[in-house]
Amino acid sequence: MPLRYTSPSASAGPLDLIERARRYLAKMPPAITGQHGHDQTFAVACTLVQGFGLSVAEAAPLFAEYNARCSPPWSEHDLAHKLTD
Repeated sequence: MPLRYTSPSASAGPLDLIERARRYLAKMPPAITGQHGHDQTFAVACTLVQGFGLSVAEAAPLFAEYNARCSPPWSEHDLAHKLTD
């Protein structure tokens, strides 16, 4: 199970958490078909929702940004499915 990321202080707001999640995504390699792309993408989805504690609605735009780097990009349906699983 991914580690749970928490804000450094109680005063850190949701934007701080979203920015931290965005920085995490920037460091993650893109998913590539034929190179365990499903596993990579699902691990990213799990980290956003379970690790950072984002709701599916909060994670979706960040996940879409990550998806733009994937080869080929996942469909919106597949992305939603990965986030909700």
